Amino acid sequence: MGIVDDTKNANEVNITLELMDDLSNNISFYNGSIVPWSFESVFNISVCSQWGPVNHMFFQLANTFFFLSYLAPNGMYGILYLRCTLLIGCAFFAWWGWAILCSFDAFIWNANFVAINFIHVCVLLYHLRPIKFSKEIEEVYQALFRPLKVSRHQFKKVLDCMKMIRQLKYQEVYAQEKVTKVDSLSLVLSGKLVVSQNSRALHIVFPHQFLDSPEWFGVSTDEFFQVSITAMEDSRVLLWHRDKLKLTIITDQFLQAVFDHILGRDVVKKLMQVSETMSHNGLVPNNCDMEHCDDKPMLIVKRSGDGPGITALINRQIQDPKVLPEHAPLLCRCNHHSVRLASLLALHKPS
Repeated sequence: MGIVDDTKNANEVNITLELMDDLSNNISFYNGSIVPWSFESVFNISVCSQWGPVNHMFFQLANTFFFLSYLAPNGMYGILYLRCTLLIGCAFFAWWGWAILCSFDAFIWNANFVAINFIHVCVLLYHLRPIKFSKEIEEVYQALFRPLKVSRHQFKKVLDCMKMIRQLKYQEVYAQEKVTKVDSLSLVLSGKLVVSQNSRALHIVFPHQFLDSPEWFGVSTDEFFQVSITAMEDSRVLLWHRDKLKLTIITDQFLQAVFDHILGRDVVKKLMQVSETMSHNGLVPNNCDMEHCDDKPMLIVKRSGDGPGITALINRQIQDPKVLPEHAPLLCRCNHHSVRLASLLALHKPS
């Protein structure tokens, strides 16, 4: 009897110890009290005791393209690459949810992702589409704008402000002094035009030069040309809407700086050409002062009272010896309404 009781007591102790071990694996202490706890009961997720088979090929391809999407570089083409890889990955996931997993919600979600990325891809392709210009416009872009790192899309934005391409015949007058309003910005595409004042020729405008670059700085559209412009041969001139172009580039500091640079350089070339023309013709004496030059032909460039005008721009260009010789002084007389370039960069004779 004693042996049987001892055996029975030993079995009860073993059972009790096993129950305590199981209980210790499923309880936690909170504020000194014992609370039953299990991962499955709290998160409603069962821990995998054994891995299942590998998923279908659609699942693997979807994740492969998602992996490739994380390798997308910066820039517009990088964003396009990112959107394309996401679109393909979501398409495989939608196909996997529809045909393999038979999960309607997985299919719907990924189908929406496909549609969103498809729209983004279309928009990016539209912005990255190749832009082609006519032969004349392409030559202008290559000569003037491309060296200044202006993209084709930016030049297209400028070209949208174009009014027309005007055909001028031989001896046809483009602008008449004190009669024609300054309401355009004109660029010569082909041919030659002569600029004159008081029936005296000042300089010639060649292809890829502007006809009214001095009027760009501080001259409003309700003012008039101070020179006459006549075609020396059959010519073609590109005309921009002046106000529309200014409103377009005023929101883009880069384009605004590009136009100020191109037109400022064009003005300096014209002034040098006028100076050489008048010096050779004896129209501007070397020792001309302001009081004795009033009866000589002068180039008048009007400006508004509160803007820096063309004079400040020209002075900045003259200060650079690479642009003009150091011995080419600019004598000017300024008032609230106009700027008179009296001696027009008269060159001193070497001693």
